[in-house]
Amino acid sequence: MVRWKAGMASVALGLLSVFVPAASATAAAPDKPTPEPAVAQACGTDLKQEAAALAADGKSGTATCVRKQTRKAGASKTSEGEAGIAADICGGSPTLSRTANCVIEDGILLIFTVPNGVVIGSIQYTVSSLTVLDYSSLDWSQSWHYQANTVAGPAIPAVLDSAVYAEPQCLASCTVSRIGSVGASALPGRVLSTTAYFSSPPGGYKWNAHAGMRYWFANAAWVNPTTNPSITAPAVHRCDDALPGYPKGCVYDSVRPVHDVLTYRYPAYARHLQLAINHFKMRSVLTRTQNETLIDNNYKTACPPGYPKPTTPGTWSCDEYPFKSTYNGAYSQPYGRNIFLFSWNSAYEFNCNASWLPSRAATDSGGYSVCIIPLAENSLGGADLGAFYYKSRVLDGDDFQVRVI
Repeated sequence: MVRWKAGMASVALGLLSVFVPAASATAAAPDKPTPEPAVAQACGTDLKQEAAALAADGKSGTATCVRKQTRKAGASKTSEGEAGIAADICGGSPTLSRTANCVIEDGILLIFTVPNGVVIGSIQYTVSSLTVLDYSSLDWSQSWHYQANTVAGPAIPAVLDSAVYAEPQCLASCTVSRIGSVGASALPGRVLSTTAYFSSPPGGYKWNAHAGMRYWFANAAWVNPTTNPSITAPAVHRCDDALPGYPKGCVYDSVRPVHDVLTYRYPAYARHLQLAINHFKMRSVLTRTQNETLIDNNYKTACPPGYPKPTTPGTWSCDEYPFKSTYNGAYSQPYGRNIFLFSWNSAYEFNCNASWLPSRAATDSGGYSVCIIPLAENSLGGADLGAFYYKSRVLDGDDFQVRVI
């Protein structure tokens, strides 16, 4: 039996033509069969039963099966002998964001005898795949990497001549716009990589799309020369044409987006939101509305016509939280508040100057708040919120989180 570890892969492959003479290609299996690798104890079916079924069809020689396991987000694998190069595309761990999904699969190809079902070889491998969506387009890409980490078994064609193939496949509402494919040795030695490009045809207001990379193993020495294909597929994503005035685009809508309000960018605006969320316990997870009537009612409730204007009009503006563009705005709240804080120890004062609203006790949490802040800050905050809605494709009914940093 020959066993190569990942660190020796390039050397081992370089020596194959010397180490494996022509006569060994037809060499009989060793007297004592290769021990079954520990991870191969469950390959989806009972190997002896599968071997017996193949024998009943008149086949004999060697056959294969594949076992794979998708890593969970946050998980990593650093076991001895695993190079992990294929997983580097994901930074070593699966991830899912609003516009990207990285998947890692660990698998093993088992090579066993027919009719007795004894494992004589295996190839342990890692597949990683990064799918990147575009918030301003219906096109996306999927990069796919394969690396064999270890190979075990005698130097026979049923092990040495194994190859892996991959090609893009649409699963829902998509077309392949540019094909990326793989066809090469499945043994350790180098990372096999390709990138495929997909596009979704317009599907109305919003619709789901899905694609993946289909891969399989092949060897003319096996009784069935190819394995059943596997699919490396990211999560289903959502495309839409639901933002008037903006291009169509796609996101992973299962991920709740986060709107970061930067303190250094607009101090008064950020301070208002920070106090509303952290001090008065107003909700930080909001639900967007695109209903213009509700948006108007939210603003008029928070900042009613004729509200007392500052003495220098044109430089100050009425700011409300929760935002008027959410189902959680002032129109749906039981009461509003004017925020006024004063510390005798530091002489710190923060006054929102919304004099038409009470300064309610701190124990009266929730409701909505209003603050008179510099017009430039309010305009910039509103522009950033609008850009966030677009880049994260936050639609009517979508939740998002507000975070002041």
